[in-house]
Amino acid sequence: MGVETTSPVLSKPENCCGMKEYDVRYLVQDIAAAIEYLHGNRIIHRDLKPENIVLHQFDDRIVYKLIDLGYAKELDQGSVCTSFVGTLQYLAPELFASQRYQCTVDYWSFGTVVFECIVGYRPFLPNVPPVRWHKEVSTKSPDDITAQFDSKGEVKFSKRLLSPNHLSRTLKGYFEHWLRLMLRWDPNQRGGGIVPETNRPKCFNVLEHILALKLSNANRSCFPMLDSQYPVTEQHTMLDLQRIIEQETRIPINEQDILLASGSCPTPTGPASPRVGLKYQYPNIEEEWVVFLFRKMEPFPIPRKPKQLPPLVQLIVKQPTTLLPGNEQRKAWAHAVYFCQEQNTEYKRLILGQRAAMLNLLRTNSQFLKLKSKMSSDIGQLLAQKDHFKQSLDFDVAQYKEQAQSGGISSARMYAKWMKTYEDIETFTELKDRVNRLDQHCTALQTKIVELQRSPFARMKQNDALVESQEMARNLYQELITSSRGGIVCVAENRNNLLDHTKMVHEVVKCALQRDKSDKSVIVLYTHLGKISACRYELQKIIPDLEKCCEEIEAASRQLITHQQHRQQAIWKMLKLAVRLL
Repeated sequence: MGVETTSPVLSKPENCCGMKEYDVRYLVQDIAAAIEYLHGNRIIHRDLKPENIVLHQFDDRIVYKLIDLGYAKELDQGSVCTSFVGTLQYLAPELFASQRYQCTVDYWSFGTVVFECIVGYRPFLPNVPPVRWHKEVSTKSPDDITAQFDSKGEVKFSKRLLSPNHLSRTLKGYFEHWLRLMLRWDPNQRGGGIVPETNRPKCFNVLEHILALKLSNANRSCFPMLDSQYPVTEQHTMLDLQRIIEQETRIPINEQDILLASGSCPTPTGPASPRVGLKYQYPNIEEEWVVFLFRKMEPFPIPRKPKQLPPLVQLIVKQPTTLLPGNEQRKAWAHAVYFCQEQNTEYKRLILGQRAAMLNLLRTNSQFLKLKSKMSSDIGQLLAQKDHFKQSLDFDVAQYKEQAQSGGISSARMYAKWMKTYEDIETFTELKDRVNRLDQHCTALQTKIVELQRSPFARMKQNDALVESQEMARNLYQELITSSRGGIVCVAENRNNLLDHTKMVHEVVKCALQRDKSDKSVIVLYTHLGKISACRYELQKIIPDLEKCCEEIEAASRQLITHQQHRQQAIWKMLKLAVRLL
């Protein structure tokens, strides 16, 4: 892969509402290391921006590198400087005002870049002239990390990352805390100061903690579809993750039914995020590490409610020919792309959840069939042994009675034990009846499983129409970006093409209609998933019964052998007694 800067990466349609989470993590990790290295050598970069971050393919992942030290300056003895440098949009306030500054100017620029990588645009009034920008943003509170215009044209500050973005809920909270340190107006407070224990700025300690977390995806496929990510470390087990899930979802651990995409059930003592690093190294296999959460005892999932169009998208849908300023049009179209991507992803996740449940059903069914076969084989062998033993016992009892009546040797105790043996082996008939009932249940359940395997819904694929809408929306967004690079979004002669939103609205509406149309398929998918869950639940209930039945058959077989041994010992004792009497 050739060298590419972060700036065109942010301009890609798939990143219009921010980069993917694993990309953000790696960018932050690499650039933070570069900044800390420069500052450790008493150098301020002073021009940190997307154009000065390049991507290199290195071994198994992308490495982000900080370049262009043309504006870099070595800190003087007083650790402050006053020269005006850097790109205006990413400039720290004190640089813009030509005030004395120190290395914390790089924190502001870094925080601005990271915010843009997460959300898709800069945090504070990205399209406002510099003088007004400085006046408005200077009024923000220390913890505000963004400022945007509301519907009335007034500046609205926020301490939260704006939606939509691709960060998980958990990681979003961590980055909001970190950005509050990086985007403080006061340069002396920026970065959180030096931590005595580590002798390094607090912002780097916080970031190190964030990047040490491994996030396990949990896609809740039971009841409303819910995507969550939970922070775990390499020391966390699956049981630790289940405790975290219990705290958030209120689903007790003993009612959680967790599946990997492969259909296997992770062991409680196993790692909470097996090979989780591969998710960030190989984005194409991201879905393989999703964990699907079902709830035991509730086999029928409830379909999710369709998500509404984002407010900006609703605006252009209602008024597709209304002209918008370039930045607002770009944001509205970005939200439209995100909406289309979201519908496609949710449908795909549902299919993956159903596939995981089906794979688990087949895995469990394999164990079930082996137990069923063993039970049938063992009961057959037991009954055959019982019949042979009973025939032998009948013969011995008859011979005993005959010789006892003729004055031969007799033993009331031995005879009583033989009669008790008759009672014991007759209980095998009750075991046989229970096996027959269990076998009938198994046969009925097996019929259901075969029907599920043969069902066309077991082979459902991605909705091509949703995929097409996503691609078309991305292409339109790319056209908008290409046309706006000259500074003006569109010219008058392109009115029918880019000044209005007709084409993008068409794709959004088509996507929403296709989603609503596919809701029938979604309902059928949920119904099919419910049948799979019901069969899995039945299997989970019947397998212990099969195991118990097999154990009882083995115990009965051992008991039969014991009876045989006792009978033979009694006969030999009588034979020895007879020999002595002779």
